[in-house]
Amino acid sequence: MPQARTAKQGSAPPPAQIPFTGSAHEHVEQVTYQSIVPGASAVQQGPFDVPAYGYLRHIFLEVIATGGTLGAGVLHPDYPFNIFQNVTLLDVNGAPLVNIDGFALLECNVWGGFSFRSDPRGAPWYVSTINTQFYLRIPVEISRHNALGSLANQNAAAAYKLQWTINPSTAMFTTAPTTPPTVTVRPQLEAWSLPNPADLAGRAQSQVPPAHGTTQYISYFTRTVATGLLTYLLPRVGNLLRLLIFISRNNTVQGVGENARDDTVFPNPFQVIWDARVLTNETQNYRINKMSEALEYIGVASRDTGVFVLLFNNTNNGQVGDENPNLWVPTVQSTRLEVDGTISSAAPNNIKCVTVDIAPVEVMPQERYVEGSATGFHPRVGEPNQYAM
Repeated sequence: MPQARTAKQGSAPPPAQIPFTGSAHEHVEQVTYQSIVPGASAVQQGPFDVPAYGYLRHIFLEVIATGGTLGAGVLHPDYPFNIFQNVTLLDVNGAPLVNIDGFALLECNVWGGFSFRSDPRGAPWYVSTINTQFYLRIPVEISRHNALGSLANQNAAAAYKLQWTINPSTAMFTTAPTTPPTVTVRPQLEAWSLPNPADLAGRAQSQVPPAHGTTQYISYFTRTVATGLLTYLLPRVGNLLRLLIFISRNNTVQGVGENARDDTVFPNPFQVIWDARVLTNETQNYRINKMSEALEYIGVASRDTGVFVLLFNNTNNGQVGDENPNLWVPTVQSTRLEVDGTISSAAPNNIKCVTVDIAPVEVMPQERYVEGSATGFHPRVGEPNQYAM
């Protein structure tokens, strides 16, 4: 009797999982609803618990102001986004993921590429008058095409916290209006659902975003500057730099709000020093051109005066957003990162640096992103600390 055929050596690999964004579904729900008439003092609202659902992508802040009469009043140039003195999103452990003012958050929306049309001023319902309508997205997810950076949000007992501070009326207007508006803020959770292990056809599905735990942080640092030589040391290092936004202002006072934005306060030319390397040495016109090339859609406004952006998030087609990490600049806690140049303005006041940086999750501690320094000591990956006492 002939023997049965023996099975071929090895076996077929298991079918690939359906990617996370093909398995999960988009979800939106309301977080809270708050109204206030701005007065003489700033007012904090929150913290509010972010509803537990799937994976947190962003918080969408819808803002509508009604009942205001401008009269002889004058809107601040940063209005309506300077309605927010501060916006904060706290991680479940209380650490701030986002901690920034309203106008700086606008610039993060524009240049972060968190949506295809990234400028909130391009929204079809945007209104820039005293009775304004606009949105600001508080970003968590880094890339919308594969959900990189979205974070697990499935424990109502350990919720993300959202809070914001409404500026006093005197900071929103350089001249007081006849009647300040009632400002209503309606935050909405943008999330991914938690996929099932398999779809209806039995195919395996990915249940977590890629490199889950990779986290994006947005913060800012403001330094007072003077005419002449500038050495601006940037303190936010230790992670991968995705975006650096500089907002420069002169000493022209505009009510009690931020001073006037001014291009001449930022050096021209300027250079960025990354440890001993000159990362870039360029003029303002060159930087403005690079910024304009990186946006598919800039909204209804041209580049905002006084704003200069170093983009490391435009690897795909040269446009911001949905990038791979190739252009992100790695730093460690000892990295020296600074901007050098000469300020020509006769009356500078300050330069604010908004930093968008990424803390990547590592499968093993030895696989953390590191960048060696040719100018000083750097321990080799995986070696024990032979200098420990």
